Amino acid sequence: MSYANTFEWVIGIVNAEDKYLTAERYGNKINAGGLALRQKQKWTVEFNDDESVFIRSYVGSYISVDRLGTVTCETRESGDDEKFMLEYAADGSARWAFRSRKYKYFLAGTGEGINCLAKRASDEDLSLWYTPFAMHPQVTIFSMLGKKFAIADSNHISLAGIKAWGPRALFTMEFTHGKYRFKTSDNRYLSKTGSLVSTQDEDTLFGMEIHLSEDKRLKGLAFKDNDGRYLSATGPSGTLRTNYKVLRKEEFFRLEECHPQVIIVGNGGKTASVGMEVMLKIIRVPTQSEIFQLEYDSGKKKWSIETYDGTFWGVTQDGRIEAVTKTLSDNNMFEIRWLSNGRARIRGFNGKYLASKGTGNLAARIPEDADDSGFQIRLLNRPVIVFRCEFGFIGIKTIPGSNNDEYICTKAYPSVITLEQMNDGKYSLRSENGKYWCLSIPTGGYPSIKANSAEPVPFVMEFRDSSLVTILAPNGRYLHCDKVGHFHASALEPDAQCLLYC
Repeated sequence: MSYANTFEWVIGIVNAEDKYLTAERYGNKINAGGLALRQKQKWTVEFNDDESVFIRSYVGSYISVDRLGTVTCETRESGDDEKFMLEYAADGSARWAFRSRKYKYFLAGTGEGINCLAKRASDEDLSLWYTPFAMHPQVTIFSMLGKKFAIADSNHISLAGIKAWGPRALFTMEFTHGKYRFKTSDNRYLSKTGSLVSTQDEDTLFGMEIHLSEDKRLKGLAFKDNDGRYLSATGPSGTLRTNYKVLRKEEFFRLEECHPQVIIVGNGGKTASVGMEVMLKIIRVPTQSEIFQLEYDSGKKKWSIETYDGTFWGVTQDGRIEAVTKTLSDNNMFEIRWLSNGRARIRGFNGKYLASKGTGNLAARIPEDADDSGFQIRLLNRPVIVFRCEFGFIGIKTIPGSNNDEYICTKAYPSVITLEQMNDGKYSLRSENGKYWCLSIPTGGYPSIKANSAEPVPFVMEFRDSSLVTILAPNGRYLHCDKVGHFHASALEPDAQCLLYC
């Protein structure tokens, strides 16, 4: 993993009327009329060495200001008219203001009336903006100075991970009125005191800022509590808590995408484990040796399987599976073919499928046409999960006066779903209301997803990319999204509208 001294951050820009700054594809116009954070509402903040920023739309054009305060978004080049300085609200609301570096006025407005004429960063001038980030809200947290990842334990979050490994390195960022909460995979929240607590309050809210270190060597995110103190690592264990009101290098972080980490289970419930070779063993509780990270190469349409030590599974000349190399080649890439029953076949670069020998060692020796029950590939680092499609988040649309809670795919904010493993490689999904996902059979049309079952219902989750899955429902059809919000079990084959970011 490389961290060059560049920093780009993709956000939504939301005014006091809760409307998103929007880039229209035609006419190069911008307005503040968006209702949710979708493609047209995504803006990339490019953070520069002089602490100025450029603001780039989803089509690659920059917000630009002229001497009359007119705002456009048509140039593909960034210069003085495109430079803004970031300022943060003095009222502790964690809102941002964008001041033109050249003309000194603030970006402001609503509806079609976006301009750069505001003299102050204020509510009255509509020049203060909430800035929810656009990446998936389930992340890992990396310390820029300490070069370690945050890991949750029984009482605290500490910078203890050389790698972000296992469910304790996963955090769900909950956006609330301009600020964020850090939620662990077991549903606790980081408090400014450093403790993990089960309840939400003002002490669990943190504003997010972008900064450059004094020596200009670090660029990243800083998190500020309601007293104006920044989150940093404290003591020999590196416990995260807020300490100082003056920003230091210890306060610089980056949030990273969380790749799927899995255990791979063969026949008889034996789990793949890495030693001199990869072999199947009876394992009660997975350790680092049994957890593997999957990453997808979209060009090759194949997967790499990485160990905690940074080595990759590979196929030897005689078909054995080893994990000894730290550099990727074709030998280390595998195909995963889903069998629609919660299991998958894994094929090596030699064209043969993986199976265990009598000794338990894995080898790629099964031909295409041979019977093969495959493996369970169980997702380990998403005990809670958030799904997002191209139209929005997957979440409940509650029907007043009814317990039939239906899921739709156009929610502006995520619902956190508990993912429960079943013994056969399938999953049940439990809603925030405590009920399980199930199919609602209509009199006409396709079944929708509702959270009103008292008993677990099996679904099959299939990886399609490093952070993309499709879900196969009990009726043998894939869950499918559309722009009006339908989330139905309707697709015979997975297509682009079946893809869910997780």
